[in-house]
Amino acid sequence: MRGRSVPVTGWTVAVWLAATSAGAQTLRLDVVAPEQFNGIATRIRSYDPTPLLQTVWLSGIRGVTAPIRVELAAESAAQRDGVPNWVAGYAVAARDLIVLFPTRTPSYPNDSLESVLRHEIAHILIGRAARGRPLPRWFGEGLAITVERPWGLNDRTRLAWTRLVEGRLTLATLDRRFLEGGASPARAYAISGGLVRRLIQEHGAAAPAEILSMVAVGRSFDAALRIATGRSLRSVELDFMLGQSVVERWLPWLTSGYTLWSSVTLLALLAIWTHRRRRQARRQQWEAEEAALWEEPDRDDRWVH
Repeated sequence: MRGRSVPVTGWTVAVWLAATSAGAQTLRLDVVAPEQFNGIATRIRSYDPTPLLQTVWLSGIRGVTAPIRVELAAESAAQRDGVPNWVAGYAVAARDLIVLFPTRTPSYPNDSLESVLRHEIAHILIGRAARGRPLPRWFGEGLAITVERPWGLNDRTRLAWTRLVEGRLTLATLDRRFLEGGASPARAYAISGGLVRRLIQEHGAAAPAEILSMVAVGRSFDAALRIATGRSLRSVELDFMLGQSVVERWLPWLTSGYTLWSSVTLLALLAIWTHRRRRQARRQQWEAEEAALWEEPDRDDRWVH
């Protein structure tokens, strides 16, 4: 780890990509890890990042790419550097560096260490496509999710739930959510992923690459967005925050696994309650019939002489 004298083992993973019109592309991961993480480092060695470079969203990257250094760090290093406990890894694009914390449990939008690795590689590649120029946090995170994996039911459900909880957010507020504690970062990831997906759906799969290419030559993000989509940043913000239909808001939640199992549980409880009510009513009926039988001789005695 940086600044510490620890035994490390290094691996170099070279992945040769299919030839493109601009020539063959190469991505190399230099993995550095303490001996305690040798097994995890071996897994990273077998990881193939080819699909990340081949996505249309990062089509601005051409030619031989510089190596990416991947450091596996212990929890003590995370505590020393003040890394929030929900962070299982981070990227420093300017240094082509990824730091992973294997002992931590990944949180949304990641569900495994490999998912964290893919996400952080995506950040490095996005930074390279923009040539290190600044991007809004929501755009970088949303695009990293898009590059890393498909948008699934869990993502749609989280987005719908977050919109119900958070209401209408400005993009500036959305960026600040990443720096807060509790559930705020996960909600910010969900909204950012949904927002970038909306841009792609409305303006084509190449829109992010076009935005990145214009930022790379010095245009502001707002100007690049306007050229690529014909819309201002404020217009995109208002359309996304106000334009989602009731069906889009509720359908993912209604069809989620959580809702399904909650419904099953409620139905089971209702069935138990109904069964008990029926048993109680039947018992009361039996008691009433038994009482009536015991009362009949008394009524008959009035007619016996």
